Amino acid sequence: MLRWPGLLLVVAALLSLLLHLGWIFNEQIYAWLTQQPYTSSELKKVTQKLRDIGQAEDARPDGLKGIKPVDHQLVYLHRGPVLQQKDLEKPVVLAAKKSPAKIAASRASAVEQVASSVVAQAANEPVKEVVATAASSVKPMTLIASPVLEQELPPPKESPLVTELSYPAAVEITYAYGIFPIRMSWKAENGQYSLKLRGALFSKSRSFVSDGEVGQKGVIPHRFADYRDGKLVNEAVFNWDDKQVSIKDGGTIKVEELKAGDQDIFSAAFQLALQGSRMKDFTFTVASGRKIYKDVPFEISGQASLRLGDKQIEAILLRGRFEDRTFDFWLAPQWHNMPVRMTLSLGSEGSFDIWANDIKINGEMVLEPPSNSHNSNSNRMMRR
Repeated sequence: MLRWPGLLLVVAALLSLLLHLGWIFNEQIYAWLTQQPYTSSELKKVTQKLRDIGQAEDARPDGLKGIKPVDHQLVYLHRGPVLQQKDLEKPVVLAAKKSPAKIAASRASAVEQVASSVVAQAANEPVKEVVATAASSVKPMTLIASPVLEQELPPPKESPLVTELSYPAAVEITYAYGIFPIRMSWKAENGQYSLKLRGALFSKSRSFVSDGEVGQKGVIPHRFADYRDGKLVNEAVFNWDDKQVSIKDGGTIKVEELKAGDQDIFSAAFQLALQGSRMKDFTFTVASGRKIYKDVPFEISGQASLRLGDKQIEAILLRGRFEDRTFDFWLAPQWHNMPVRMTLSLGSEGSFDIWANDIKINGEMVLEPPSNSHNSNSNRMMRR
């Protein structure tokens, strides 16, 4: 039995360890304390919509890379031979007793007629000034004869390449899983993507990896893998040529049918984020490294204001159900529809509820983590 001095030393050591862990995980602890779970009855009516995300820049044809859609166009229409500069400098006076609106409407026709006259005369003799007889009460209008007509057109209608936002080339998100951080990275380059999630505590770690293609059809996974302490536990390999997905769990291999649009459990969030605004059907198969969830129907289930970092963010919930399994992806329209919260309930495969704590998109920090000030955090916690 420990005596008082020994017991005090043990208690002091435990307090020191807890304080040390609190210092390391203070951001995650604060994020966990401020998380607000939502039930279906607490969801609000959807007032926002998923942003229209364009094709990945690196997946565009070479001739279109870096080109932004225009918002103003001038089109020049040319009829007949090109006149010499001296011919274009000759003024032509036209007069008619018309209203200003009718005069403006007839300008293009008048210019074309004058241009044809100038061309006909240019072959035999110098261009002469053509003057129409004007009524004394009407002020003549002077135009410069030119076969080149300027016409202003409205902006083009939106197409798959003319969109509000483009695919983010690089995204880094730190999620809070309870008090533990989960690091997520997304990279898209040359029509390929790489998605990684990793959580670690001391010598224990778990990682998920998804990679494949990204382009006009969105995310097309080639492989999904689950690692524990750096060792491969299971994986899903997508063979799009044979339209089959192979589930490799330990020593067993199971092959299932594959169809266009099918995803793995984490690429699904990015497919909904990048293609959701134009998808007509949210139903697709979801694969993990252990199981296939056939034809999961996703639907927009509501909207909520989530406390993330130091901000309140409006997020749209897309919920998928398969028997007693659920896939909840909370997408933030203001940040390329990125998944700011993901809740997966997968039975024996485990459950996850992770909240974004800080977000960096294309090198720009759009969500800062909570303040590191212990006083600030303590004050916030006391007010709860």
